[in-house]
Amino acid sequence: MCERGATPTQLRRTRPADARHASSLRCELDAWIHQAAPSLPEDRCADVLLGVNEALANCAEHAYRGRPDGDITLHATYDDAAHRIRVRISDRGRWRLNSVAQRNRGRGIALMHALADHCTVDRDGDGTTVLLDYDVAGDLAH
Repeated sequence: MCERGATPTQLRRTRPADARHASSLRCELDAWIHQAAPSLPEDRCADVLLGVNEALANCAEHAYRGRPDGDITLHATYDDAAHRIRVRISDRGRWRLNSVAQRNRGRGIALMHALADHCTVDRDGDGTTVLLDYDVAGDLAH
């Protein structure tokens, strides 16, 4: 039986934006993927989880820095007909430009683009939203 907020085709969770809850969201997404697309190979599942992990980690580290704690929302859908997993990660924090000290750090956004078939990062005064699309048609075992 699915938890409240999770169905075989959809998972929606909102948690505090910190490392512990980001890890919890990643584990919940992993379990949901195995339920929604049970024939998806582990290596493709790992691609989805790694891309989403980068978005979650960026939110936990950067979105609410210098402000009271905020939330992160993960909304994942699986379209069986289109064989597509779509994951939206959003926060209500502020986009921060990298300082000189941070420019040599992570490559998270580039990694998200490399792993997903389509990746967008939208930011505005209301927060940041990362949308990751994974076409899994060729990956599903028949």
